[in-house]
Amino acid sequence: MRTKIGIVALSGLALGLAACSNNPATTRDQAANATEQLKQDAREAAGNVKKGAQVAKTDLTAAAEGVKQGLNDKNSSQVNVNTASKAELMGLQGIDEAQANAIIADRPYRSAHQIVSKGAVSEQEYQKIESHLTASSVSQK
Repeated sequence: MRTKIGIVALSGLALGLAACSNNPATTRDQAANATEQLKQDAREAAGNVKKGAQVAKTDLTAAAEGVKQGLNDKNSSQVNVNTASKAELMGLQGIDEAQANAIIADRPYRSAHQIVSKGAVSEQEYQKIESHLTASSVSQK
């Protein structure tokens, strides 16, 4: 944007100077100099756009890699039955509010499968969500 404003201002200056001069040679030289300056500014602006596009491409590539890594990170999608909120538990396929409350009420668990042995969910329900569960230890105070 600054470059465009500069180009417009420089063009206006060149035209103003050309209009004030009575000597055609001086007018021609001033117009030629102004045009050369405009060409240099245009090249610089194009270089800046190219540089900005490269930075944007690099940033976009890094962001895409981060998304891909996040999607492939199995641990980040695991729900810890010892620490998960009711909402997190209800986000699991087939888990309703009553089951989430039962899971929370029977904490702590030594393994995720204990939610079956303690009666919070059935074995069939557990099979659907087992790949999303973990039972990491909870530190006792």
